[in-house]
Order: sequence, then structure tokens, then C-alpha cells
Amino acid sequence: MSWHACWSAPAPEAHLVKGFLEQRGVPCVLGTEGPSIYPVPAFGLRVLVPEDWLPVARKFLERRRRRTNRVLPLVPRRRSG
Repeated sequence: MSWHACWSAPAPEAHLVKGFLEQRGVPCVLGTEGPSIYPVPAFGLRVLVPEDWLPVARKFLERRRRRTNRVLPLVPRRRSG
């Protein structure tokens, strides 16, 4: 079975994406972007899925990334005092 990257990001985001996919039944593992002498991957992590699951994972992630065109106005906070 060959594994392919469906997402690449800094470690915290990669862990979130891995959890998101696992919740939906997609098997995945984390792999490093490149060699590193540091205990924390310096170049980020890749979320790897089996080749057969790649279209499914990409579809889930595409839906997750879809953004609306709405803009929410920022309301300034009033200081008490």
C-alpha cells in the first residue's frame, strides 16, 4: 500500500487535519516534510493517506476549506471606566 500526502502544514494544524479525517473514517498518518535534527519537525508535517483514500480525503478537506463571502463587521469594544 502506498501513502500519498493530502495536506501539508505546521504541526498543530497537521494534527487537527489528521483528527478531522480520522473522525470520518479515513486512515491517515503523519510524516515529516524533510530531515531535521530538531525534536519538533522544523519544516512542518504531511498528512498521508492510502492511495485508494486520497480522493475521499481531498473531498472532505475541500468541503472543510470552503469559505463564504460574508464579511462580519467588527464592533469596537467600549471601555468601562
